[in-house]
Amino acid sequence: MNWLSVVFMRKALLQIAGVLIGLLVGAELSAQDSLYARKIIKELTHEKYNGRGYVKSGDRKAADFIAAEFKRLNLEPVGSGSWYQKFSFPVNTFPEKVSVQVDGTKLVPGKDFIIDPGMSSLKGKFPVVRIVKPMAAYSTEEIRNKFIIIDTIGTGLKMDKDEMNAWKKNVFKAAGMILIQPQKLTWSVSTFKDEFPVIEVLKSAFPDKPEFLYLDIESKWIEEYQTANVIGYLKGTTQPDSFLFVTAHYDHLGRMGAEAYFPGANDNASGVSMLLNLASFYANPVNRLKYSMVFIAFAGEEAGLIGSKFYTDHPLVPLGNIRFLLNLDLMGTGDDGMMVVNATEFPQAFSAMDSINTALQL
Repeated sequence: MNWLSVVFMRKALLQIAGVLIGLLVGAELSAQDSLYARKIIKELTHEKYNGRGYVKSGDRKAADFIAAEFKRLNLEPVGSGSWYQKFSFPVNTFPEKVSVQVDGTKLVPGKDFIIDPGMSSLKGKFPVVRIVKPMAAYSTEEIRNKFIIIDTIGTGLKMDKDEMNAWKKNVFKAAGMILIQPQKLTWSVSTFKDEFPVIEVLKSAFPDKPEFLYLDIESKWIEEYQTANVIGYLKGTTQPDSFLFVTAHYDHLGRMGAEAYFPGANDNASGVSMLLNLASFYANPVNRLKYSMVFIAFAGEEAGLIGSKFYTDHPLVPLGNIRFLLNLDLMGTGDDGMMVVNATEFPQAFSAMDSINTALQL
């Protein structure tokens, strides 16, 4: 099956919709559809969905909303009659306390710092030591039970990937690591536990001469977190056994404690909004295609493409009957038109898309 990952970037969702509809049938969406797209994004980024992650059932609430939209749009379930293709995976979560203080000054979670997503619970007061020399110049006595500070910006210390990994192996029995970042913090999801605590802190939020670090972090390990892909179906008019797939992941990074959640407007409420827009368009009998269409909102993407892998291992229609697949991701920003990811993997498909895009002057 040709899993073509497509990232559409446009100034407005209406323009994106025009690209997709032009690609499939040469039609364009109305202004009302752009309002629907905005409505979906606003809904999915609401705090009640908890960043569509694995804390407080955020992803499950989002799945229920998408399934309700599929039903409202008159799509049909696939296979067993359920909208949900259920599966589970291990995940580390932070439902409540994620507190970091430096010399009594509290840092703002998600803004000033992020923690290693695989981090275990940790509470206490820890002395710190700033690393200013190569690893070989230190002894266990200097490092043991302290948080080491790696600040290549402020110290000018040269540290390659191998030495960074050597510090993380923790031969000196440090309590953990503070990694100073210049201007960007990017969190993720972990499906395993890390033995060595790492906290990333923005340079602007960290003092030059810290003495102590105060931590109160509670993690919750879930061995089998239950989630589901959400799948809807439209039967083709003349070739129902051939399929066009439109997919987008609906999960995001969730919460990093009670104070910080990641709304995920661009990644990937924007893609889900376009998936639902397309479902709405093609559900109208006058717009039905000769091929059947399957719309999948994948779960577990941020944890490692788990939902899409589960589908390919447990397909609900024969993989050989899928004629084309569009995966929609990161559609809410960008000024440079359309980006096609992994285009060189599928040159024929990319050429067809590029030709249609050029012909329609979109």
